[in-house]
Amino acid sequence: MSGTGPEWAGKAEAALTAAGWRVHEPADRKLGVEYEAVRVRPEADRVLFVLYVRRAMCGIVVSGPSDSDPETLFDSAEAYAARVAVIDKNRVWRERGLPPFQYVTHGAAWHFRNILDGERLDGTSAPDAPQGGSRSRRVFAPHQPTTLDRWMSEAEENPDAPTLRARLRRLPDERLDHRRLRAAQRRSIKGLERSFAKGREKALIVMATGSGKTHTVVQSSYRLLRHARAHRVLFLVDRNNLGEQAYNAYRGFTPLGSERPLHQQMPLRLFNKGEVAESDKIVISTIQRLWCKLAGIRTPKPDDAEFRDDEDFKKDLDGFGDFETKAVDRLAGDVARVSYCPELPPDTFDVIVVDECHRSIYGRWQPVLDYFDAHVVGLTATPIDETFGFFDNNLVSQYSYPQAVADSVNVDYDIYKIWTNITERGSTIPELSEKVHPDGRVERYNSVIAKVHRESRAERWHTVKEADPYAPVEINQRVRSKDQIRLVVETFRDKLFTEIFPPVTDRVTGEIQSREIVPKTLFFAQNDLHADAIVAAVHTAFDAGPGFCRKITSQEPQAKKALSDFRNKPGMRIAVTVDMIATGTDIPALECLVFMRDIHTWSYFEQMKGRGARTIKDHDLRKVTRDAVHKDRFVIVDAVGVTEHPKVDSCPLVRDDEPPVPSLERLLTACGEGRAIHVDDVATLAGRLSRLGRRLDDQGRAVIEQHLSGRSYEEFVVTLVRAADTDARAEARAQGEVVDEGSEIAAAVRPLTDSEALRAALLEAARDSWLLIDHLSRDQLIEARGLLAEEEARQVVDDWHTYMAEHEDQIAPLRIAFHERRSPREVLRVLKELIAKVRATRREWTEVRLWKAYVDLEIARGGPRRNAGLVEFLSIMRYELGFDGEDFQPYRSTVESRLEGWLARQETAGVTFDDRQRAWLRRVADVVAANATVSVKSLMEGHRRMEGGYGDFVDAFRNSRWEPVKLVDELDKELGA
Repeated sequence: MSGTGPEWAGKAEAALTAAGWRVHEPADRKLGVEYEAVRVRPEADRVLFVLYVRRAMCGIVVSGPSDSDPETLFDSAEAYAARVAVIDKNRVWRERGLPPFQYVTHGAAWHFRNILDGERLDGTSAPDAPQGGSRSRRVFAPHQPTTLDRWMSEAEENPDAPTLRARLRRLPDERLDHRRLRAAQRRSIKGLERSFAKGREKALIVMATGSGKTHTVVQSSYRLLRHARAHRVLFLVDRNNLGEQAYNAYRGFTPLGSERPLHQQMPLRLFNKGEVAESDKIVISTIQRLWCKLAGIRTPKPDDAEFRDDEDFKKDLDGFGDFETKAVDRLAGDVARVSYCPELPPDTFDVIVVDECHRSIYGRWQPVLDYFDAHVVGLTATPIDETFGFFDNNLVSQYSYPQAVADSVNVDYDIYKIWTNITERGSTIPELSEKVHPDGRVERYNSVIAKVHRESRAERWHTVKEADPYAPVEINQRVRSKDQIRLVVETFRDKLFTEIFPPVTDRVTGEIQSREIVPKTLFFAQNDLHADAIVAAVHTAFDAGPGFCRKITSQEPQAKKALSDFRNKPGMRIAVTVDMIATGTDIPALECLVFMRDIHTWSYFEQMKGRGARTIKDHDLRKVTRDAVHKDRFVIVDAVGVTEHPKVDSCPLVRDDEPPVPSLERLLTACGEGRAIHVDDVATLAGRLSRLGRRLDDQGRAVIEQHLSGRSYEEFVVTLVRAADTDARAEARAQGEVVDEGSEIAAAVRPLTDSEALRAALLEAARDSWLLIDHLSRDQLIEARGLLAEEEARQVVDDWHTYMAEHEDQIAPLRIAFHERRSPREVLRVLKELIAKVRATRREWTEVRLWKAYVDLEIARGGPRRNAGLVEFLSIMRYELGFDGEDFQPYRSTVESRLEGWLARQETAGVTFDDRQRAWLRRVADVVAANATVSVKSLMEGHRRMEGGYGDFVDAFRNSRWEPVKLVDELDKELGA
């Protein structure tokens, strides 16, 4: 700031200058300057800047002290704007009305309000504007003057809808093509546009994997760019292969109502090098690359698959000074900090689409999103609690996997179990091995096994000094059992064409069709070394070469080519991955998933499972799998029990799986230097030390525990876990408790902060990076079979009975509503409340899943297995609560029985109905059977409309003792719910 002045005013001036404004006093103004921020004489607690674009007064900036309230500053901005508009009225941009662009700041944060969001250009109120006028929003920094210049031009071209937010309220209600968009896609687009029209800045779209999320948002992007005149759309991913996949989806898309591909109308850019050009309309990028740009770090090379780990990333930083290395260190110990970037200012994008938004955007990467002044749209199939929180619970559309299966958008799956002795019980590496000589003499000697270094892959031989037992959880963490891998792979091979994909009968010809070509199969491995071992076992079991089975992980230099080959080439039948293609990646011809790693997180398992759910046209399937006829299911081969135990709806403890990866050494160094660490880093630290604890022997544990002041290793790790539990703190705050997150974290890591010896002992233990190879234990097959639908159904129904018994307080309102024969609408309201409560704890319990279980157990007879909704759930609850007797009654039967009873009572009262009237009564019963209620409006829908609708209903009962409206209400009461 020129001369002396308060710090907060200096920060405001510096931010304006960085954004491209020429800041000066009124006396210093010069001709020919296009973009000016003229400083008005400051007051004691305010500093005012007047913004000019091309000599036209268009905006006001008010800066105040750090404790200033933004709304109070906005009041000052309006008062100042009115004053300067009178003083310099000849230079005000619009003839009537105040300068519309208003900014307030107290140095640390900026807030912005555009008056034109709620007004026409002439200053009159827009009829669809928000009540009380335009809303303010927080921004990272003031907008660049070129942005205001563009906004002014757009407003002059469309004075009735002068801003993006005004145009979002007026998007044309075009009929979206039913032939090219599915119903769920249309609902998502409409839901998103309604949300934008209401002024919501964030929106969440939940659509099942494979149901067309990307295609939905491509069409939506086109509508926002064309009709709302959004300046630029960003499609954000967290992996390069997902970015390329999205790029191809955009590039291959022709918008509805258009003859030309989208990229020919609106320039498309895959942001992997260079800068975003002014002409670019759709930009696709990884969030890591944007962070590098905003943090002043050199961006990785375009052919890098992803940031794999700290060491790889630091190699890219060689020769770039201390700042970049410190920036990486900051990321390891905190969130992804960003700073103002003139080449990528906060107003670069109007809309940001975050793909697979259950990952990446919470905690560490959120500042990247917060930097941009943009609407944010989230796409995911598997939202977790943090997802809903980030998007302010603004769920604009939801399309579940069971719904997608019912609509034939996704395919269903079957489960095949392979269970071995070592998988279930673990094993023991023996101290002594035996050799039986031909003469019967038994020779005993110390066992010798191999061990492999996890990083260098160096192999050494190791003499076993004492028996070494290992538990199932240690398999592929501390010990690899060669025979367990061999047995699982060989069992998969032997059962593949007899039980996993058995012969089927052609429904048309009656011929038996057997398969001989291995279906496209994806193995999920525990880690990269495990993946190598599985690939080797597959090659041996199938007597095949490297073209038959490949590893596809981020550490593979040719991973991109291998993925393309697996997707498109007939020769490559099996791929083995860890995480790289576990989510997001499309391989429609995939028919089999083999889990050789366990997953405890619900959302991640659903994402992995979704790799097999995609549909594919028959002729496209046969291009890569010649003897396949039709993909109507996929198979999960469960070799670790992943389908059997419950999953949690949360993030894993180790939250550094998105590179750059904060290593244990760096986290311990941060503790030793006394730096404050982020809650995600505490969780990562807890997760890493927990995994380390499973590898420690008694001696190694004792070395560490001598530095823990009498606490056990497990107690120390539990303290870290509790400090990382943000949900528990949120619940405590909700109950009125005072919670200090910083103090809890500081107390939990204090042993690490205070004791260099403890840090050194932990690092020494962690550097034991050798994986033991157990080639001595012989595994045995316990079982290999498909899980029958009845077994799964029985488990579902038993679990439901347990839930009902444990939550009688939630069931009671429905029991009362049934007993008192309350109105159908009241019963349905209570029923929906019950469903919401159930979903809050057991998200997988959908109406479809419960109904399918009751049908599979032949409790509910005659109903479709995979198509159910509220009415079917109503039938289940009436049966379970005993309101339909001992036998299950389909709801239609209940309604028809009620109709017959009502007709009998009418006849007793002397009321008769002719054939036309009875036909309408049956139609009303049909409505109730489908919806549990009936209204006048419903008589105008579907085939009832073809029969004359409500008008014909009125005419039919014209001479009846029942008035039509009262009759509808009577039937609703007597037949419904």
